[in-house]
Amino acid sequence: MGRQQRKERAASSGDPHKAAIIKLMREFTHSHDPYTVFADFVEVSAIAISSKVDQSQFEAREKRYLEIVGKYKREEVNRFAAMFAELQMCYRTRIDAIGDPGSGHEPASGLGDVLGEIFMALELGNARAGQFFTPYSVSLLMAMMTVGDGTSIREQGFVTLQEPACGSAGMVVATAQAMHQAGLNYPETLHATCVDIDPRCVHMAYVQLSLMGIPAVVVHGNALSLEVWSVWYTPAHVLVGWNRKLRRSRPQLPVEPEVSPADEAGMSQSSLESPEAATTHDVETDSGTCRLHAGDTAVCEESDIAVAVEDRSDGCAPLTVASSLADLFEQVTKEPGAKRTEPTIFDRIGQMTLF
Repeated sequence: MGRQQRKERAASSGDPHKAAIIKLMREFTHSHDPYTVFADFVEVSAIAISSKVDQSQFEAREKRYLEIVGKYKREEVNRFAAMFAELQMCYRTRIDAIGDPGSGHEPASGLGDVLGEIFMALELGNARAGQFFTPYSVSLLMAMMTVGDGTSIREQGFVTLQEPACGSAGMVVATAQAMHQAGLNYPETLHATCVDIDPRCVHMAYVQLSLMGIPAVVVHGNALSLEVWSVWYTPAHVLVGWNRKLRRSRPQLPVEPEVSPADEAGMSQSSLESPEAATTHDVETDSGTCRLHAGDTAVCEESDIAVAVEDRSDGCAPLTVASSLADLFEQVTKEPGAKRTEPTIFDRIGQMTLF
């Protein structure tokens, strides 16, 4: 038995569904590159889930879905469907095995980072970029040490988790399991914001969190430069109403003093004279690039998903000058007249995901 076969067998660890996914993946190797096959599998799976809960991005993502499946034969597309079914059954079995919150029925495998383990077993990681996923046992240990008995979470009502380089979201999954062991119902007490610069990791994270019912917003973006290319809302984020829940949790801060008409006129004049005041923001989305100009863009909500609209007639307040995408989001979502302090990097990541 070769080294690769030993790694794949260890990754399946007695789980027939994981073994079936790896076997189906291997059936593509004669006609397609495994790296591309895995990336296409997680992307079409993510699109299939997203299309049920995010209608605002349905058309663009459906177009992308058709582009991907157009590269494969019918039997190969059916193989993708079989792999997705095995992944669903894998998590369905694991969720059933852990029982009710706090029941103590925790099997050795737990919830697990299934896609991350398959990814590493197939040696698809980018070693040059230092892309290695943390073993799930290590993630679970860290999560259990952090969550403890869950007392502080019960006092606060819920906890938010930010991952600026989420990978396959193994740490988020481990946190959900640790909270389950502490007797907490994680769909109602945990919300995750996950960011990664690798689109393949974004799709892996989104699929896993969706199938486990973890409320999350997964962002394809750069946590350092605050660039955002696409946003993915898990079904639990939408169905449990987390967008409204997160808004209500924001503290009420002191109100800014009123600006007199004379001062406002002076501010307008100075903004015309200042080249920095004409700031624009290019925001790339699944459906293309949209240029946001300070003063003529507003954000309104459609269901539990934030939608950007270029329209002044909707009653939303106009924006002032923003120095970054995070600042722009802060302006359109804060309470009217409220003044906020400069956010931390994790605050900014959270702001980006709701945009």
